[in-house]
Amino acid sequence: MGFHTFKSALPTYSEAIALRGLAESFGTIPIEDFENEQKAIADKRLSRQMERISKLNRSVK
Repeated sequence: MGFHTFKSALPTYSEAIALRGLAESFGTIPIEDFENEQKAIADKRLSRQMERISKLNRSVK
């Protein structure tokens, strides 16, 4: 499975933008909650990544 399989899920594509607009028009879908949850997951992933890089840098020296 490559990038092309999921490209329409990215917010830079017109289909995703239209879908988001539709979801926002309902007013009952908590889009901000989804975004906050995804940001928390991304922040945690980045933190773990930085920790691993730091450990690798210390082991190389």
